[in-house]
Amino acid sequence: MSTPALPDFQREIGTRMSRGDFAGAAAAAAGCRAAWPSDSAGWLLGSIAALHADQKETALALIEERLAVNPGDVQCLLQQAECLLALGQRAPSLAAADAAAAGAAGIPALDAVGEFLVHADEHRRALEIYDRAVEAAPLDSSIRAKRAAVHRFLGNFDLAASDYDAVLAASPNDAEALQERAELYPQTSERNSVAAMEAALAQAPTGSMNVAILHFGLAKSYEDLGQYALSWRHLSAGNRLERARTPYHAEQDRAVIERIVEGFSSIEEIKADAAGESPIFIVGLPRTGTTLVDRILGSHSQVHSAGELTALSEAIGRVVERIAWPKPVDWRGYAATLSGLDGASIAREYLARSRARRGDRPRFTDKQLTNFFYCGLILRAFPNARIVHLTRHPLAACYAIYKTRFRGTFGFSNDLAELGAFYIGYRRLMAHWHRVLPGRILDVAYEDVVTEQEPTTRRLLEYLDLPFEEACLEFHMNPDAVRTASSVQVRQPLYDSSLHQWQHFAEELAPLRARLEEAGISQITTPASVPSGS
Repeated sequence: MSTPALPDFQREIGTRMSRGDFAGAAAAAAGCRAAWPSDSAGWLLGSIAALHADQKETALALIEERLAVNPGDVQCLLQQAECLLALGQRAPSLAAADAAAAGAAGIPALDAVGEFLVHADEHRRALEIYDRAVEAAPLDSSIRAKRAAVHRFLGNFDLAASDYDAVLAASPNDAEALQERAELYPQTSERNSVAAMEAALAQAPTGSMNVAILHFGLAKSYEDLGQYALSWRHLSAGNRLERARTPYHAEQDRAVIERIVEGFSSIEEIKADAAGESPIFIVGLPRTGTTLVDRILGSHSQVHSAGELTALSEAIGRVVERIAWPKPVDWRGYAATLSGLDGASIAREYLARSRARRGDRPRFTDKQLTNFFYCGLILRAFPNARIVHLTRHPLAACYAIYKTRFRGTFGFSNDLAELGAFYIGYRRLMAHWHRVLPGRILDVAYEDVVTEQEPTTRRLLEYLDLPFEEACLEFHMNPDAVRTASSVQVRQPLYDSSLHQWQHFAEELAPLRARLEEAGISQITTPASVPSGS
């Protein structure tokens, strides 16, 4: 039998990984190494498969075996950087990335290094790489767009706009560039992209992704211009298209919340702290001020903002994997196992997985919003943790979610009925956590942060056992990168115009309001008032 060709091995490994068959992918990669020892593919793909299977040490060993033969292989150096970052070895990881950058000769290699550095939250280093790439290929629109995104994360809005202008000079109908540029500044009658977006929309294929993107961009622009009927028309159209391509099952979310409530039915016992850490978890729905509060806290000399970590859900998943039998087949089954998990095991996994991103200050924040599903487990794992829950006027929160294009991240966001159902479930769950974790979660209203900044900041810091620092009031001066949908807003001093934007659409939001009120949610911000049966 003849030896399979290298592309055959690569296809098989890729197919197996796409199916989640990492053991099969690893076996195929071993075969590739045996058959093609002079090529790096078997080592590189084997390492990738091992890392996907959470076998970090194996992944690192494989790639370092290959690097011993060819120490300048840029792809292998980046894979080494990925493995080291996953193992919590940040400094060696960045050293490997620097070595890859030094050896990167072409645009694809520079782009790969830039993407890794963005992933590692090293945005200034990523900017240096994209500067090199733009200098080498100034007409490459893809590279220009990626540099624009990094500029936006860093608050360099004029430079981001300049890069988007370069993209649009080459491709005037580029939907992403048009929408992203409109997000950088308030649109005014003297300065706006409405005509360009309307022209692009007229030429975009019906029902395409570009059409959805342009609808969101036009909705934002028309709202800025005070043309609210046009804004809502585009917003509704964009959301319909996004919902049509986003898999979402509302009944599953309802079932998950019910299973969590049933599993954590009594007041959680406060156990002795074995972790020795007091992380700060910032939870809530998107667009409720979580990034704002994270920036306030990250401006404190004792707090490092670690961003939206995936470490908690990964840690819980790993513990479930070890103990649950039969294995949960869906989110419902997974939720049913949560109440029986051991907090110490979750803490060990979480700390290992977050090590590379926790910084070197005494405290750190984790603002993964959906950690609100896990409040009981957070305090079981870290008895000294603090949970800050951001609230916002229900219709203001729902409207802010509905008008944001999340690229499929929040499946409930594109349909007002589904958004209302999710909101009701979320409020029910947070009310439940307040009952079984009495006094252990601090609710902070977005409205209070905006209108009573200093007293609210002092109350927040007191809850966290942190001394007051003036820098927390100057959060907009914080130079750290921001990658969330609030990246523009949190670079500005506080303003209150966002508190009332939803009122321009009160008629369109009336069915949602009626549904929320039917569920017992009055137009206030505190979740503790939701009836347990709603």
